[in-house]
Amino acid sequence: MLPACAQTVAPEDPTQIAPSETSPALTLDTLSMEAQDTARRLGLWGSLVEFDSVRKQKSLGQQVGTNFIESRQNLMESVMIVSQDVRTFVHFLEEEIAKADSINAMIAARRDRALKLNTYGDLISGGISGMVSGGLALADINHLSYDTIDAVEGFVQSGLAVLSLKEQRGEKRIEKGIPNILARLFQPEKGPSSAYPQCVWTFLNSPATQTSGAQTRRDRLVNAWSKSGFCISHQHKYHRRNPVNERQARITNDSTANYRITAELVEDRIAMLHQLRSTVTRLDVIMLEILLYMRSSSQASSAPSS
Repeated sequence: MLPACAQTVAPEDPTQIAPSETSPALTLDTLSMEAQDTARRLGLWGSLVEFDSVRKQKSLGQQVGTNFIESRQNLMESVMIVSQDVRTFVHFLEEEIAKADSINAMIAARRDRALKLNTYGDLISGGISGMVSGGLALADINHLSYDTIDAVEGFVQSGLAVLSLKEQRGEKRIEKGIPNILARLFQPEKGPSSAYPQCVWTFLNSPATQTSGAQTRRDRLVNAWSKSGFCISHQHKYHRRNPVNERQARITNDSTANYRITAELVEDRIAMLHQLRSTVTRLDVIMLEILLYMRSSSQASSAPSS
């Protein structure tokens, strides 16, 4: 689950809202600029123009034969393929999130055991040893000196402390880099991986708005993460040597050296995966806008003229 304190990457364009089913688009011009630009980049614009042209001919009473059905079917197939590609990508994201969640659960269990051992140590130092010393004094057993009792107490406490430290070290799990789905965002020159369908990769590498110099969606994510030092949930930066590069390699699991993974590292990785998912599923919203346009256009063209 995404931590409550996790940052979100705010939409660059405040007009990015869900398409309304009560006031659907009737012409291509009434589609949002984001939808029009996305359709052009994904190769859907030609099918949209063809469908709109046949739809207009039909609404004017011209004989279009099966052209209207064919153009509508071709466009719908293209839109559904894009939507299914989004779901395929979300599947890979969910696999990464599930893997991170399982590691986080293991870390939490070890921390709980360490806390329990520390509690036992506090109980021995604060109560049990005092009870034993007082009981021996009341029983007038003098052959057991206080030094002996202190030695036994120190031995037990040391043993519990060693076990606790061992559990705390268990909070960190050794990993060696097999780059996860986040890694490719930082290496666009390598192109999309098998986890990134072409339409998803094209969408990420296109701007959300048509303003001059607008950042691509991928650049916005990467720049926001880099600016925060890859501390998405915990809101602090590391001040060690080359902290950003080191943390980036660990977040993306792209390090060639062994490293220890901590709870906060996993939580930041999960937060980044959720932000990537939120960005990509915006493409589904755009496809819905196109589908609503198709439905409204079909209804308008089939309505009897007065």
